[in-house]
Amino acid sequence: MPTSFSRSLRAIEGDGGGLARWIAPPALLFLGGWCLWMARAEVPLFAASTSARLVRERSVYPLQSSVEGRVVAVHSALKQPVEAGALVIELDGSAQVLALAEERARLAALEGELDATRAAVTALESAEGEARAAAVAERHEAELELEARRLTVRYAEEEADRLTQLEVTGDVSKLSASRARTEAEKARLAVTSQETTLERMALDARRDEGDRAALLAERRRELAEKSGARGVHAAAIARLEHELDARLVRAPAAGIVAELARISPGSFVRAGDVLGAVVAAGRLAVEAEFEPAEALGRIHLGQSGELALAGFPRAEFGALSLAVERIAGEAREGKIRVELALTAPESARVPLEHGLPGSVRIEVERTSPAALVLRSVGGALGLSRGPSDG
Repeated sequence: MPTSFSRSLRAIEGDGGGLARWIAPPALLFLGGWCLWMARAEVPLFAASTSARLVRERSVYPLQSSVEGRVVAVHSALKQPVEAGALVIELDGSAQVLALAEERARLAALEGELDATRAAVTALESAEGEARAAAVAERHEAELELEARRLTVRYAEEEADRLTQLEVTGDVSKLSASRARTEAEKARLAVTSQETTLERMALDARRDEGDRAALLAERRRELAEKSGARGVHAAAIARLEHELDARLVRAPAAGIVAELARISPGSFVRAGDVLGAVVAAGRLAVEAEFEPAEALGRIHLGQSGELALAGFPRAEFGALSLAVERIAGEAREGKIRVELALTAPESARVPLEHGLPGSVRIEVERTSPAALVLRSVGGALGLSRGPSDG
């Protein structure tokens, strides 16, 4: 009997040792992986707020007159929506309208004079070119005439010399020789006359060119003066248009006329008077309130977050991405107010409207699971010991 019991005991011990050898390695591997995950992995920590809502930022723009004048019309009413640039109040600008019409009439007349002066300058420039070409052609013609007369002189002189020699021998009469010498002299005088004509033509060409240049310069001066006068009239028109536009009080932005002074046609306003205000709707943002312990020292500008709208399940509609934009410096009614900007409002699956409530969570840090466990244990031990435990 004792022998059987000892055999059974050894069999049980043998079976148990084999099972432990199979279980120990996976258990150690799992334990090592779990320890590595606890030490190296990072998990995000969030600061959460359930009191958050979408808000539309609003800007107030004053309606202000930059000039003084008498009101002739009020084109908007209190609480009326207006577009940016819409006319709200109109001041009397009849004097500017009349002066503007006068300046425009003067400018139109001056434009006609400018066109005529430009045409005159163009004609004079064209005539100058044609006159130079004509002078060159006329001088060339005169030079050819001079060359022909010089040839005539040479022929007349040769004829006179030949007849003079024949006169000596008695072959021709003295009258014929004298007539030949006279013709030669006349030919020389014709050459001298033609040379004088060429000189006179050169002087006339220079004088005419100077006259044309002076006339062209005068026309160009008139053109410059009229161009300058046109610039003066254009500047006067721009000034009058600006003065006239300054008498039109327009909405600086699209919104609602929230305030409007008690004015009517005939009322007189001074420069700088505030005549009303337009409240313009701005972009959508998120306002959230956090416990001071959650926010102070943990939430910073630029941190990312997300908004889950109440009534729209996150699994179906997702969450809106946020970025911290402003943080209140002190608590109000026991809460820290944080303003967050929508980073991708176009990706929202629901229509975004002012006042929609929701919950916000902001990622404030990342830490390892081990540090998180130690922090929780330390906090629990601190609470259990109480202030006197140290």
